[in-house]
Amino acid sequence: MKIAKTYALYSTIILSCTLILMTSVWFSKKTQEQRQIAHEQSSVFERYKAVLNLEKTPLRQMSLNYSRWDEMATFVNTQDLSWSKDNLEPLLPTFGLHYIFIFDASKKQVYRHKSNDVQTINFDLSSFDASKSSFKEFYHYEDGTFVQFFLAPIHTSADLKRTGDPKGFLVLGRLFDDAFLKSMGYVSLGTASLFSASDHPTLEEHFEIPLCSLQDDVIGYLDFYYTSSMLLFMAEMQNFLLFAGFIIVLGGIVLFHTLTYKIIFTPIRYISMALKSHNLNYIAALSRQEHELGEIAHLICEHEKQSHLLEHYKEAIDENTIVSKTDAKGIITYANTQFMAISGYTEMELLGKPHNIVRHPDNPQNFFKEMWETLKEGNTWKGVVKNRRKDGSAYYVKSVIMPLFDEQGAIHEYIAIRYDVSELFEQVEHLRKEKLTELPSRKFLFEAIERSQAPHLAILNICGFRDINTLHGQAFGDLYLRHLTLKIKQLMPKTWQFFHLQSDEFALFCDTPLLDQAFNNECQHILAILSHEGLFIQQSFYPLTLRFGIANGVGYLYNRAEIAMKEARESRKNFVVYDDNKGFEERLQKDIQWNETIMSALKENRFTIFLQEIVPLHVKKNARKKYEVLIRLINTDGRIISPFHFIDLSKRMHLYDQLTRFVIQEGLRAALELHCDISINITKEDIMNQETTAFLMDMLHQYPTLQGHITLELVESEGIEDSTEVQTFLQQIRTYGCLLAIDDFGAGYSNFEYLLRLNVDFIKIDGSLIKNLDTDANAYATVKTITHFAKNLGILVVAEFVHKKEILEKVKELDIDFAQGFYLHEPSPKTKLKSHYVSH
Repeated sequence: MKIAKTYALYSTIILSCTLILMTSVWFSKKTQEQRQIAHEQSSVFERYKAVLNLEKTPLRQMSLNYSRWDEMATFVNTQDLSWSKDNLEPLLPTFGLHYIFIFDASKKQVYRHKSNDVQTINFDLSSFDASKSSFKEFYHYEDGTFVQFFLAPIHTSADLKRTGDPKGFLVLGRLFDDAFLKSMGYVSLGTASLFSASDHPTLEEHFEIPLCSLQDDVIGYLDFYYTSSMLLFMAEMQNFLLFAGFIIVLGGIVLFHTLTYKIIFTPIRYISMALKSHNLNYIAALSRQEHELGEIAHLICEHEKQSHLLEHYKEAIDENTIVSKTDAKGIITYANTQFMAISGYTEMELLGKPHNIVRHPDNPQNFFKEMWETLKEGNTWKGVVKNRRKDGSAYYVKSVIMPLFDEQGAIHEYIAIRYDVSELFEQVEHLRKEKLTELPSRKFLFEAIERSQAPHLAILNICGFRDINTLHGQAFGDLYLRHLTLKIKQLMPKTWQFFHLQSDEFALFCDTPLLDQAFNNECQHILAILSHEGLFIQQSFYPLTLRFGIANGVGYLYNRAEIAMKEARESRKNFVVYDDNKGFEERLQKDIQWNETIMSALKENRFTIFLQEIVPLHVKKNARKKYEVLIRLINTDGRIISPFHFIDLSKRMHLYDQLTRFVIQEGLRAALELHCDISINITKEDIMNQETTAFLMDMLHQYPTLQGHITLELVESEGIEDSTEVQTFLQQIRTYGCLLAIDDFGAGYSNFEYLLRLNVDFIKIDGSLIKNLDTDANAYATVKTITHFAKNLGILVVAEFVHKKEILEKVKELDIDFAQGFYLHEPSPKTKLKSHYVSH
């Protein structure tokens, strides 16, 4: 309403100024009218005089023609009638004259001529003073008729200055008849009348011109009855138009004010009421109008609808998620009910406190430092945080924290939306270890060996375990393994570690100062007890036969233990210790030979890549193809050798980084040539190797068109999610548009936690779970849990080792996103795929 009042005030001021201006104009106009009448009277009078003035008579025009005057002087003496007929008589119709008289120097009339329709008049020039040799205008009154005469002395061209005596006189006469008076009326816009001196009336509002005789006596008057009626009429018309204009302006202002109030102010008032009350009924009809305010009302309606929708969203978020806000210093300014419920704190206990009130000490030291660096740079931070309740218990939340900015672009506050993923972490703890035995996997054994200083390793194999599964079924076989695990845990020293390598193979590992013989004796003691006591399962006794392959000391520990196990199988012994003096060195030499093979292949460029398609199950078939890059070694005889034979050895021989760089380089080139997406395996060792990471970044920089088309498959490694180097590396590859996957997911069951923390795009379920998916109910349940877990986090799932149709059907049944395996596509060299692309 402030706008309406302001507008009304401005309208009143404008109207008042308009009235004052138009009143001033009216009074000014009245004064101007009086002046105009006086001016018009003067102007008309001048026009009348101009009509009668001798200056515009034919005598003035004739005076310029000197030869005519010479002829006229001759005519005064000769009275040549033929000349007068040709030269004098035409003057009457030409100049609108009625009489011509010529007198000689003695003032005697020598020639006279008149128009046919006028009366004859007589006059003489005896009383005319000829000494005044100039033109003269005079009037003659006879029988009620006035005649205007123009007299001009006749001089020859020899007397140009007219200083000598005239040779005669020329007199031209014009009768003031009705036609003349009518013509004068047209000029004067009034009425012209003639009066004799004795009959002249006294009238108002008229002009009179005295008519003088040759002797300069007033003999009559020419009156012009000119009133100001026309001027008054025009003035009245102007006044009327002025008044009409005033009324129109006044009406226009009133109409404009009314329409403006109706079209602008009323809608604005409704809009204001709608905004104050959030009631859209005020502007519902207005929002359907096709004009600017209607559009504004429509936008307000849409805004209010969106606001209501956002309120519902906020309610939904507050109802189902943990929400908090802090100021720029991290002080809590808002906490919703869910936050209070999960943390155990009340609102009063949370508000005004720093957010680290719920921080758990188990988080790495640099975890929150990196988080705050991200937020202070104005970026959104995402991750999983371990928090601590008021009672000291822990809970896990998947968090999204965003900075909110003020008008100047400075961070004003932070808002955090969290999801409780504690249940998932319970599953992580449950699935952290091997499904059946709850033991760490082979990968963790390798890591333990790499960290060890005085290692001892025993590989255990169950003899005839396949027969047990065949006779008693898969479920009993699983139960058999669990009982064996519990039994060994009870028997082994607490400082030892126990690993499950594969279905029927385990490992005992010791990294404490211990004599080799002491470790061997302890293992032999465990073997003896297990062989003697067997296993009691479901109140039944089952014999147990194991083989032990043992190796001690650093250097090819796992290789030597495997050689000992292989010897135990071949010799059908239960207990074999690696000993260089017993021919085991020869087998070790094979590993060394493989090392030389790898070295020569690197020098001779005999490594190549094969590509295996990762087939999408829920996208269009013409989508961009995606391949995993696999390394192959071409032997000197042309045979293609799988990495199964050399990849682990390359790690022990410190050649693995060269193979990784080769795969990166060739993989990116293949992506460019085939216009496909590629997936490359990368390990923690690769990430920790500065040369490898620098090489990868340089290659990504060289090929910017591959952004979004490169996936790095992280091979699980304990503690990888807590490594600063790994976190830095992952942030760098994200800037190049790389996607992130976890390879062999489910093989070690220790990668759920860093799956949550690393914010991956894909997980690839290990083939050990997929290969029996159609027959193994436990494998099916595990894969289902993993898939559900991933779906909840928005992670895409890839099933590896799809080797037959039945497996593929189960994979589709579980709504897995991608499948990979020999049933779908066998690994092929790049040249073969390239020729296939060209042919299509």
